[in-house]
Amino acid sequence: MDSSEFDVRNAIGLVRRQIWLILSTVLIIVGLAAVYVFLQTPTYTASTLILVDPRQKNALDPESQMSLLPTDNARVESEVEILKSPSTQIGAISRLELVKDPEFGVKLSTVDRLMVFFKVKSMENLLADTDAQLRAVLTRFSNNVTIARRGLTYVISVSATSADPAKAALIANTLSATYIDAQVDAKISNALSVRDALNRRLAQASTTINQNENRIDAFVNENIEKVSNESTRADISAMRASLENLKAESVSAQSLQTSVATLAANKDWDGIAAQLRSDTISQIKAERDKVLADIGNAAAGSARESNLRASLTELDKRLSDQVNVELGTLSERVKTAQQEQDRLRTSIRDTVLSSNLSNDVMVKIYELQQESSVAKTLYQDLLQRLRGVETQADLQLADSRIVSSALPPDAPSAPKTKLILTLALVAGLGLGLGLAFLNENFIGGFTSDQQFEAVLGVPVISSVPLLSRAGRSITERSQVASELLDHPLTAYSESIRRIRLGLENMLRRKLQDKSREGGLIVMVGSAIPGEGKTTTAIAIARAFAMSGKRVLLVDCDLRRPSIAPSLGLTPENGLADYLTLSLDSQSIRQFVTKDKVPGLDMIVGKNTHRTSTDSLIETAQFNLLMELAKERFEIIVLDTPPILPVVDAQYLATRADIVTLVVHWASTSQRDVRSAINDLRTTAGDELPIAAVLSKAELGVGSYRNKYNSYYYYAPES
Repeated sequence: MDSSEFDVRNAIGLVRRQIWLILSTVLIIVGLAAVYVFLQTPTYTASTLILVDPRQKNALDPESQMSLLPTDNARVESEVEILKSPSTQIGAISRLELVKDPEFGVKLSTVDRLMVFFKVKSMENLLADTDAQLRAVLTRFSNNVTIARRGLTYVISVSATSADPAKAALIANTLSATYIDAQVDAKISNALSVRDALNRRLAQASTTINQNENRIDAFVNENIEKVSNESTRADISAMRASLENLKAESVSAQSLQTSVATLAANKDWDGIAAQLRSDTISQIKAERDKVLADIGNAAAGSARESNLRASLTELDKRLSDQVNVELGTLSERVKTAQQEQDRLRTSIRDTVLSSNLSNDVMVKIYELQQESSVAKTLYQDLLQRLRGVETQADLQLADSRIVSSALPPDAPSAPKTKLILTLALVAGLGLGLGLAFLNENFIGGFTSDQQFEAVLGVPVISSVPLLSRAGRSITERSQVASELLDHPLTAYSESIRRIRLGLENMLRRKLQDKSREGGLIVMVGSAIPGEGKTTTAIAIARAFAMSGKRVLLVDCDLRRPSIAPSLGLTPENGLADYLTLSLDSQSIRQFVTKDKVPGLDMIVGKNTHRTSTDSLIETAQFNLLMELAKERFEIIVLDTPPILPVVDAQYLATRADIVTLVVHWASTSQRDVRSAINDLRTTAGDELPIAAVLSKAELGVGSYRNKYNSYYYYAPES
């Protein structure tokens, strides 16, 4: 169909003609969508929003945060990938115990079920593979979780989908919390790693200090005899003795401190009392022992027992507090002894250095002291850094934070019933219209002259409108056959006259260069029954007769003759009777019937013939009939059987000068029409002119000529 010929009326007509195809397609598509929605389990989606701070947070040095601001989006994208990582998601799975969850837990595949059924594997073996289970749960978890950055912002959306709205919110929040905790844990882990490294270096530095101090002491002892003053040597010896006593006292206090701390952790009050020999602790312990004895004698569950246990708790607290006091005292003793050791060691060294010693000895002592001083400085630096790291480990903050926690959604996120049904409706309507267009223009019937000519290359000489009276279609053959006579000014009558004109023009072009004597044979056929072929043949014959020509109408459908019933005739003899008898030319007159239109004679059929009709058409009798008809009539109209069901029409086409092919408008399939034309040309040759007539067309649709009907034509009387 030419797009230039498309208009609203064509579109409306197409929809009206193909309404059942369109509606069926829409109903099927919408029905399938409805079934799909019905079978789907509703799922809910909850979302958590995480803000990634572009500044890495340092609790000990807030001013340093601004220097870490990135210049691109790599930071946020990296955090998205961390959220998607298996380690983060497995952490959330473990927290939620989703391995045991029916929605996310172990689901046996069809293969596994078959293996269990046939006892190839046991259920225990399948469930024993925890790694495989975890991988399966992780896969389902990842499929139900969506992590995406919100545009170019620093906000990450974490969405979780589940059949349970509360579970969806819980999953989204847990995954986000796991990510935040992992971020903090990573910072703490880094701080602890630094702490451990610093502790190792401190131990090395302490060892170095002790080694240096021991070297200095050893060197000083070796050179005491070199001190010239006897009294000075005596002082040094006394200080050395005091130093050794302090070392012993310090070691003893440290050992006692360690022992008491261990006993206190185990609440071994007897051992603590024996170790410390403290009157206060002994007195409190005695009170505690008496309360324990009273508890043993008190009735279980009584008020006295309750009061005694409260007293026992109080005494334990007093003991613990007193032990802490004693430990503090021991710590001060150790500290004081250490300080006194340092004082004596310094005094010894100063005394030695103030004596008259050789330069070599003095240089060596200064070297040893310098090494010791450097080791002590390094130790203090490391100790200061260690204290900072330990403090930082307890004060770590995540660089990201949750700005909006997920809440259980009120409505399911899938299936989107309204959207799916709306899309199904639109898709069904589009597909229905597409199928209607294909059916109308390429598969189904023809709806316009232009379409017919473009598809088959056969001219359409007229479109015959569907007759109607008082809003109803006229289907009675007798009424249709008499339309040309009773209502000569209707669109129907004009379309018949257009057929006559078209046939005359085509015959004139065919014979313009040929000498031809006798009448012209016009074959009227159709691809299949019910096309309006017989009524069209009657109308064509009457139209030629009304133009002044001598016309013979022959009902060649020997199987189902229709002209006589259409005209209300009851002939004594029919064409089949003539063909089965051996008659001369004079005897033919008894088979001829006069029509009420002057100049029109008819040979009609009487009964259905049950023998091979094609053999009758090929007889000498029929040849004689055609020869006589050409001599006496200008136009011979042959109403033939349908072309596709029987071969009679193909035989008749070989005798025709032109074929009028009647095609039911918007009904007869293009395949059938194409097959009929191919059959005709195969039998009669390509030179045989074929003219098409679209019958029972809707007025105003199908041909541009029909758009102007109302201008000249009177409406038929009711």
